[in-house]
Amino acid sequence: MSGIKAVIDYSGLDYYRVLKLPLDTFMFMRRNKFIDDCMQSEEGRKYLDDCKRLSITEPDYDAIKEFQSRH
Repeated sequence: MSGIKAVIDYSGLDYYRVLKLPLDTFMFMRRNKFIDDCMQSEEGRKYLDDCKRLSITEPDYDAIKEFQSRH
């Protein structure tokens, strides 16, 4: 139920219109509401930065070269 309330607050739609949203649209709005809430505090912004950092799967070759050149 809290997901529905979050989408209602975020979108301004009424309860019945939110229930009629396609699932992907509903989840997208819920995600955006969560991100907007996180952006309101320093701790939330740090959390989002950590999530972004941890989702990267490609190695940073420039950072590796720089690290190796220090020795």
